[in-house]
Amino acid sequence: MNMNRYIILSLLSVCLTLCYSCKKDTPEPKPEPVKYSFRHDGSADVFGPDNQLKASFRIEIVESEEEVVRGLKYRENLDDDAGMFFIFEYPDLYDFWMQDTYLPLDMLFIASDGTLNEIHENAVPFSEERIHPTKIHQYVLEIKAGLGKKYNLQSGDKVLWKRL
Repeated sequence: MNMNRYIILSLLSVCLTLCYSCKKDTPEPKPEPVKYSFRHDGSADVFGPDNQLKASFRIEIVESEEEVVRGLKYRENLDDDAGMFFIFEYPDLYDFWMQDTYLPLDMLFIASDGTLNEIHENAVPFSEERIHPTKIHQYVLEIKAGLGKKYNLQSGDKVLWKRL
């Protein structure tokens, strides 16, 4: 009788182990991307060759590697008078792309002396195609697509920026 009891308890133990080990894992829900809001860190003014003010923007300044890589990803809106201002440690040719960026953008590539070297207009949201500037720059100002044309921004204009 003890042997039967032992066999039954052993079988019961095996069954319980199998039941718990076969439990289906419920997939964890994918986390929503973090929503970032605009941080007003300073201002950038664009002047034409005649020193006339063409446009003024409130800027969010990004310079850490993490901030630069994130850029405007996951942002759902950007005011017409706002932009993201990228500061790089030294002048070079820095590529950009629009992965996970919801908004079409104009990108202003700016030399270390503040000269607007070139403009890439209407960067396509979510595109993973690289945007390759052809002139060395140390700063980039990203603004809503179409504002470059609206304010007649051109290569040779001067961008003066400051922190708050």
